[in-house]
Amino acid sequence: MRKVRSHQIEQSADPNGCVLATLSMQDRYAKWCHQVTTAWGVLVVSLLLTGLAWHLTNRHVDRRKRDHFNFRIAEVQSKIEERMLQYEQVLRDGAALYTASEKVTRQEWRDYVRLCQIPEYFPGIQAMAVSIVVHPDDKQSHIDSVRAEGFPHYQLHPEGDRDLYSAILFIEPFDWRNQRAFGYDMYSEAVRREAMDRAARSGEPAVSGKITLVQETDHDVQAGVLCYLPVYANRPLSDAEERREALRGWVYAAFRLDDLMAGIVGDNITDISFQIFDTADISQTQILFDSEGADPKSAKDLSGGFIQRKIVPVSGRDWTIQFAATSGSFASVDPFLSPSVAIAGLLIDILLFLVISSIGRQRSTALRLAEQMTREFKESESCTRSILENASDAILLVAMDGKIAIANEAANRIFQPEQSSVGANPLTESSFDDYLDKQTFAEIIHTATSSDGFANGCEDGILARCRRHDGTTFRCRMSIGAVDGDDGYIVIARDETARLAFEKELAETNRQLVSASHKAGMAEVATGALHNVGNSLNGVSTSSSLIEAMLDDSPISSLSKAVTMINQNRDNLGHYLVHDKQGKHFAAYLTQVTAALVDQKEKLAEENSQLGDHVRHINQIIRSQQDQASSAVVVTEESVSELMTQAALVNFGRHPDYDIVIEHNFQTPTTIMTDRNKVLQVLVNLVANAQDAVRDVMDTARTVSLYVEDLDNEVRFVVSDNGPGISAVDLPRIREFGFTTKTDGHGFGLHSCAIVAEELHGDLQIQNNASGVGARFTLILPLSNPDSVPNQGSRLVPVMAVADVHSPAVEPTVGADR
Repeated sequence: MRKVRSHQIEQSADPNGCVLATLSMQDRYAKWCHQVTTAWGVLVVSLLLTGLAWHLTNRHVDRRKRDHFNFRIAEVQSKIEERMLQYEQVLRDGAALYTASEKVTRQEWRDYVRLCQIPEYFPGIQAMAVSIVVHPDDKQSHIDSVRAEGFPHYQLHPEGDRDLYSAILFIEPFDWRNQRAFGYDMYSEAVRREAMDRAARSGEPAVSGKITLVQETDHDVQAGVLCYLPVYANRPLSDAEERREALRGWVYAAFRLDDLMAGIVGDNITDISFQIFDTADISQTQILFDSEGADPKSAKDLSGGFIQRKIVPVSGRDWTIQFAATSGSFASVDPFLSPSVAIAGLLIDILLFLVISSIGRQRSTALRLAEQMTREFKESESCTRSILENASDAILLVAMDGKIAIANEAANRIFQPEQSSVGANPLTESSFDDYLDKQTFAEIIHTATSSDGFANGCEDGILARCRRHDGTTFRCRMSIGAVDGDDGYIVIARDETARLAFEKELAETNRQLVSASHKAGMAEVATGALHNVGNSLNGVSTSSSLIEAMLDDSPISSLSKAVTMINQNRDNLGHYLVHDKQGKHFAAYLTQVTAALVDQKEKLAEENSQLGDHVRHINQIIRSQQDQASSAVVVTEESVSELMTQAALVNFGRHPDYDIVIEHNFQTPTTIMTDRNKVLQVLVNLVANAQDAVRDVMDTARTVSLYVEDLDNEVRFVVSDNGPGISAVDLPRIREFGFTTKTDGHGFGLHSCAIVAEELHGDLQIQNNASGVGARFTLILPLSNPDSVPNQGSRLVPVMAVADVHSPAVEPTVGADR
């Protein structure tokens, strides 16, 4: 049966072979449809068809948008033309009033403008006015007549002589803005004059070019135009010459273009923008109005391709109006047709393909990103943990309530908390307040966040007193920062015990060093003072001997004998003085004694003065030696400008009776390592010498110049004057001890200055100025002192001198001279 049945099947299929052929074709078709190339081919064809349909739809929509754009242009253009014709009619009515009346008064013109109801029916007109022709011969009479009307300050402006004047006589409304144009001669300005002449020649309204109205202020300045209509006398007006002769003036309207267009167009046109230009030249200089405020060159970029220019004649002048569609202005014209075609086609063609492929790519990308973030997080966590555990400072994370959340090993070492019984970090079980002495964590946070948060510490943190579990306290410097998200604060703490002890030890060492330096300086002062004082004591001894000799030879000793003789003859003193042999010579004797005493008194006074000079000289020597022996061990970093400034201030007011000018130029940031007191000793002496030198200058200003020369490895302090200078004979000896060119000097000021310069590893140069007027003193010092001992903790306090030349901090050497 099976064989039979199989045979029957084969027999039934064999006659035409249609079944096998059909199955084979279906398999090949299915395989072809599932190939990647077939899928891409179908996608490309469908995209092309979709693009073609979208393009045809866009062209249809663009045509409809352009028709709407042209309609809006015609609407705006029509409004402008119609409104300008209405404004011309208002001018014609005003001209008719002026022509029909022999004389129009100011009140009549005000009533006419008021009845026109310009703000309601003709918005955009800034002013309706009358400008009359004023000939040069009638100028003053015109001014007088207007002033007589109640305008005492009326004046034609701008001022100046011209062949012909015009004057704005009536202008309404007569508010504060329009009053600025009252009396203005518009014929004096070229653009206005061209429009006025054109109107006068033609007898028709004439619009001016772009101007700025006289009524404008500094606020909201707008472009303006004027529309003129001439007013003639009642005489023939057949040609331009007759009209010029009959011209009485002009009725004109002033327009501010922004206000004018607001009155014409309003704010109901938002789908197009337009710009009005005075001529065919579309540039910013010629623009009268811009509805959008855009650059005319970029109008095409903003219009989406919808842009058109129109020439609109306005009262004898052509305006160029450039229209452009605003961004998205015609979106309401079939807004969904073109996008619907494109979206439907794209959704059918590629949406499924893009979504499936995007899902696969996103999953792969997400897995890679997750792996990378996990790896980076572990690395960051490991790095952070390593930093925390190896840091020498305590690092803690403290919650808002003061509880310690995280603490590194250094924190346990510094704060030494009570050890935990469960093996956890003992600090994380406690509050930060437990480790603060007489202060809470909230108070520290308040101090850190307040404006004076570092008032009790340094700029690098807050200095607080902390305590350990065993009760010991220590000083700790803390830096506090807030954690993002209000999760608490990061506290970095450092034990200051060792540093404070080191600073104390360093301060004691510096004190001992300064003390030893001062003792050595005192010994040097004593040696120098004894030597110099010994020389000066010779003069004291000489003066003392002379005074003693004078007293021994004084006639005062013989006066006792004369007194005895007078007492013996007291009863008959008259007879004794007249008849006695010795008594006769007694009067002459007294005369001689008196003369001798007077002479002796003068000599004693002179010797006493010299003795005082010697004593003062000794005091000056001692003070000079003390200045030279001031602290020479502690070298500090000093500002060059401040040193020179201090020297000038110390000598301020040295000679108040002389007008001495001190010129200076030493604003330099340069600093040097040197001995402040010794440098100031030299500079003060040099400035004092310079002031002394210019006292006798009579024919020019007394000038002392101070400046600084900053070289590579040295600094030069220069003090120059315009005094008599130093003679060639005295110049080689000027630094010798005891040599002086002053009548009241002693000759050791410059000598001591030279010694100090050598001690500071520098030099003192003295020379006359190259100009031949005055002398120049130069103190040369190295930027760094080779014998300096850095001592940043004991910097000398700067001297603050105002007008006291006897400042105790820096006192000039007495007797300093050249």
